[in-house]
Amino acid sequence: MRIGFLGLGLMGSRMAANLCKKGHTVTVWNRSVERTAALAALGCAVAASPAEAARGADAVALCLADPPAVEATALAPGGVVDTLAPGALLVDLSTGSPELALRLEAACAARGARFLESPVTGSKLGAEQGTLVLMCGGSAETLAAARPLLEAVASKIIHVGPVGSATRVKLIGNTMIALMLEALCEGLATCQAAGVEPARLLEVVQASGYQSPYWSFKGNAILAGDFETHFSVDLMHKDLTLALEAAGRLGVPAPGLAMVREQFQAARAQGHGGADIAALARLWPGVGG
Repeated sequence: MRIGFLGLGLMGSRMAANLCKKGHTVTVWNRSVERTAALAALGCAVAASPAEAARGADAVALCLADPPAVEATALAPGGVVDTLAPGALLVDLSTGSPELALRLEAACAARGARFLESPVTGSKLGAEQGTLVLMCGGSAETLAAARPLLEAVASKIIHVGPVGSATRVKLIGNTMIALMLEALCEGLATCQAAGVEPARLLEVVQASGYQSPYWSFKGNAILAGDFETHFSVDLMHKDLTLALEAAGRLGVPAPGLAMVREQFQAARAQGHGGADIAALARLWPGVGG
């Protein structure tokens, strides 16, 4: 496929590289042009604007930080949607809001183009290895048309339902891992205060019925003091804010979500916004390496 790829952060740069390596013709765009250099070396063309990246493409993929960035890139006059050819695909890999996904679908339909929401999970390692999990919202026909793009970056593609549903599931999933991380940090801090070796907590948890690879992934990172960014505190806070808004529109009480969002805000206030979400542990002095 001829693919325009917009947004070359931790995830997007790795996904774009996989698309290029797996035989697609890729044109990339990023607000900070220096991030395009490595992809240009792989053989990607570099566009000077979102519209240039979209022009003539079979599919355009967005992997942008937040809803305002998606709106400015895709929905602004003369932007991506205005440039799509009839029948072309717009695939949004970003995590936004259900309402924004529906607006993108309507804008594409008015243009005679097709839209698929496809937020991702799997961190930067999954993006690098092409083993992400994609949650897809849209018609079965649009999903089928987008598969050559999706299969180049993911090992699991789940059709959640119509547009809007995949974003809801992604926001719920991020709420769940944020609450898991909060519980892990509280447990490690309590062990440390009681003089119990925190590693023993991880050992017991992983031998129990509530074992999860997540406990080892983040628990071992916290114990080692390794906060290299896979998914940042800033982005988690953004997603939790979107999740709280989405729950509120549905009239769903979400007290745990509200609490954990404030914990991530506290981590940002302490200067950890750019660090990995495991840096939530820094709210408990002395926890971790």
